[in-house]
Amino acid sequence: GLTVETTLDPKRQPFLFDHQIGDTPVLPGVMGIEALVEAAKLVFPDRYLAAIEDVTFEAPFKFYRSEPRAVTVRAHFKLDGDDIVADCRLEGTRTLHGREEPEVTTHFTATVRLAAKPPKAQKRKAIPAPGDAKKVEADDIYRLYFHGPAYQVMENSWRSGDEVVGLFSDNLPANHDPADRGTLASPRLIELCFQTAGLYELAGKSRMGLPYQIGRVEFLDSPARATGRVRAAVTAVGDDRFDAQVVDDEGKVFMKLRGYRTMEMPDPVSADLLAPLKDIMK
Repeated sequence: GLTVETTLDPKRQPFLFDHQIGDTPVLPGVMGIEALVEAAKLVFPDRYLAAIEDVTFEAPFKFYRSEPRAVTVRAHFKLDGDDIVADCRLEGTRTLHGREEPEVTTHFTATVRLAAKPPKAQKRKAIPAPGDAKKVEADDIYRLYFHGPAYQVMENSWRSGDEVVGLFSDNLPANHDPADRGTLASPRLIELCFQTAGLYELAGKSRMGLPYQIGRVEFLDSPARATGRVRAAVTAVGDDRFDAQVVDDEGKVFMKLRGYRTMEMPDPVSADLLAPLKDIMK
């Protein structure tokens, strides 16, 4: 196995100071995924990221009083046919008042699948532009969501048949510092899927949910090779799950997300904030 530890500072990292709940920075689930993938790839840098599977967000990773905090990732490797799979977990340690032994909490778990060959490109029917259809714009979306500028990933959203579509913003500030360090799992595109699914859920059930589980995220191509704009297309599966695809103007598929579920937040959502969304998504 492998253990990796790093310290994150909410005052330095945009993905933390733009992702706060109740004035407490919280590690985005998508950056937890990124951490697991980066740990797995450390050992096998020549392998291709094929998928991350059986993702569970067990507990929020909070940065109390906005102070730096160490993140620990543990990975255990095995073979599955031609693939290398890493069973990973992200942990945090805190020393609580009145206790001698530190408390260790597992916050995220998942399996990272690394393939020997690059994934095959996939295409789907291109998503038509909304035209004259009503759209919910970013101003209304981020009156509902708590995200700051670095995680206001959606420019607008609209309904297209059975899908809810979220258009990825092309004017985002840096996700992290240093900004020139690349990411491996396209975390803000996964976040786009989460937020688009969240609009689907808010419109249909008037409830706000935090990420809880993902069955599988499949990585098919680099978004750097997109033609035109990138968007997420989300469909409901049954009563409590969502599937999503990240695609470009021509229908090239960069990412597939399956079996996404949320956990309901306790506070009700204001009917005034929901009104623009319900009008467009009905």
